[in-house]
Amino acid sequence: MEDFEIFIKQGIVKKAFPDIQRAKKLVKDGKKRIHDVALLDIQKMPKLIFENIYDALRDFLLALLLNDGYKTASHEAPISYLLKKNWDIYSVQRLDQFRYKRNGSKYYGEEISLGQAEDIKKFYLQIKSKIDKLIKENKLE
Repeated sequence: MEDFEIFIKQGIVKKAFPDIQRAKKLVKDGKKRIHDVALLDIQKMPKLIFENIYDALRDFLLALLLNDGYKTASHEAPISYLLKKNWDIYSVQRLDQFRYKRNGSKYYGEEISLGQAEDIKKFYLQIKSKIDKLIKENKLE
């Protein structure tokens, strides 16, 4: 995982004015995705569940960047940004692994197994309180 500052130096992340309204909309959308995923049968829709949980996590991370005055289209940069928020390397690496899996699924048609869907769901539940804390600290609810 690249250091966040590298993404800035390479122009992948750009400094901008904080976009708090967009950040709040992304948090709201991420929460709705998580709510909707809970209504789905994981046995029948592992791919849909996996992709939506990942996309919700990405919404939350992108909201943090926007709130702090950064913009990017990268999926890696927001994950890297968590290290600046004092997250542990293990959680950051797991998120990056999910990013890689989601890209394979979304852009190359790779299958997502039931186990992989259960894995991301379990991971989300483990980090939910950390995400909620960041959202609350940044007043993005």
